This record gives sequence, structure tokens and C-alpha cells, in this order.
Amino acid sequence: MTTIDRSGHSVEEIIREFRREHTIRDHELHYEILKKPSKGFFGLFANKTAVVRFKLPSEADRIRLYTETLLQKMGVSYTNIACKSEGKTLFLTVEGVVEPGFLIGKNGSMLETIQYLINRTFENSNDYQRMYIDADDYRKRRESQFLNRYLPQINKVKKNQETLTLDPMTAGERRIIHRHVERDRGLRTLTVGEGDMKRVIIFSSKQNIDEVRKNSGIKERPGRAPRAKGKAGQPRKTFKPHAESKSSVSQQAKKQIHRPRRPKPRPQREEHAKDS
Repeated sequence: MTTIDRSGHSVEEIIREFRREHTIRDHELHYEILKKPSKGFFGLFANKTAVVRFKLPSEADRIRLYTETLLQKMGVSYTNIACKSEGKTLFLTVEGVVEPGFLIGKNGSMLETIQYLINRTFENSNDYQRMYIDADDYRKRRESQFLNRYLPQINKVKKNQETLTLDPMTAGERRIIHRHVERDRGLRTLTVGEGDMKRVIIFSSKQNIDEVRKNSGIKERPGRAPRAKGKAGQPRKTFKPHAESKSSVSQQAKKQIHRPRRPKPRPQREEHAKDS
């Protein structure tokens, strides 16, 4: 953590300005009041300056503190969260979990959910582009078993400068391939296909991405061309609503317009004069 001293007229004002400047959340705020403003004795020897020392967490510390708060609210008991950085990727490992089955979930579904929340919360991070979370090396064991089926083919791509198109995979399985390939600067990956089950193409970094996409033979939806990956994670998708045609809008507007009915004239009653 980085230590920063700030001074001002009041402690509350210093804390408010510091939080606004650094976008600090409540669970990330750590400070020590070094000096409080005082009125002095009969106005003499008054100290009108307050000094507060802040401990500004690093980006990795902020992500770890967020994960700790999240697990605490979920009621998960553990001993430690270890952080490890590899380039623009941060790996979080929850150690000493009392009930690992609950934290992991069926086929790692709970870990996937927590990992999604962490990545969405810190998606604008300047230090990391992707965060991964594991519990008691569950992902590590699973990824090793999964990768063992593809390692010979991946090594063949690197040796012969060929292109390899893998079978359709889920998002979690594709991330395992991306994470492994991104560590090798000589290889790149490309995600193609539609729907939840997409394919991963592994090719040499010397190859042209347009040629790889063209030679893949997999049709893509117009306007949604895949992007090559040198780093783990899937490209963020942006969905734009389809614009309605003017004719359909006008027809709908006509249906919604109801002309008021004119009231029918009521017959006037004839008043007869009473006999006096």
C-alpha cells in the first residue's frame, strides 16, 4: 500500500476529498488521524489544520479486498487469499476453505459467478485486463486434465506453423485454452462461431488474422467479426437494438390513435304548463 498524508480544515473534508479523488470504496478506506484542529485556550494557540494519513491500496489489493468482502457476505470461511500477477492477468487463490464444495459449486459454477462479478467490477482497471479466482487448486487440477488432451496438437501448431481449429467449447473451456496460449508469444487464438458453443482457432502470431478467418470456413454473422487474442478472456459484446422502420412505427402509431366519438343528441323533453 502507498502512504499519503493530506491536510485541511477538517477531518471530514479531507476524507471526502480523498475518496472523491481516488474513487475509494468503504471497505478500501484506511486512514489515521495525525492531527485534529483545535480552538485553543480562549482562542490562543489555536490549530486550524487537520492532518490525515491514508493508506492507498494497490489495484491488486483493491481486488483482493473486494473478494474478501464478497466471500464474507456469502458466509464463506477461509484462511487467506493469495494474489499472483502475470502481465495483465491477476490470479486469486482462496486457501483453507472450510466448505470448498459450496464455494466451487457444481462443475465450478459458483467460482465462475464470483469471477464474473470481480471482472465486471474492475473492468476499467488500468493494471489488469482479466482476473481469475480458484479455491484449493480446483481450477488448476481441472485445467491440467483438460489441457492434456490438446497439448500435443498445440505443440504441433507451434512446431509446424499450422492452424488448428478445436471443437466447439463452452466459455469456461475456451478461457482455459486462451490462458495457456497467451503465455506463448509465438501463438495466438481466435474465437469464431455463434451461440454459447464456439470454436477456438490456434495459429502462429506471424500469420495474418484475416487469412486465418477466411480459411476457417466458419460463417459469422455479418457485422460481428471475431477478434484475435493475444490475451485471455473473451471480447466484450455490445448489443444494439434493431431500429424499427418508419412504416411499422407509423402503423403502430395509427393503431394507438383513437378518435373520440361524438355524443348522440338526446331528445328534448317538452314541458307542459300546469293548469292554475
